[in-house]
Amino acid sequence: MPIPNPRANEKKETYISRCMETVTKNEKDEFPSQKQRAAICYSTWDRWQKEHGHPEKAEK
Repeated sequence: MPIPNPRANEKKETYISRCMETVTKNEKDEFPSQKQRAAICYSTWDRWQKEHGHPEKAEK
């Protein structure tokens, strides 16, 4: 399963939690270190922000 992208209007903390859960559940063999999984999620967030703007602005 691919690494999830942030959803429109999703806060950073919400995305990182969802991403970590997904990566831990589906990619743990490929990324055994929790630090490595976190780095993937944070880099995906950063890349998304650069491409799409700031998605966390409107989340309630």
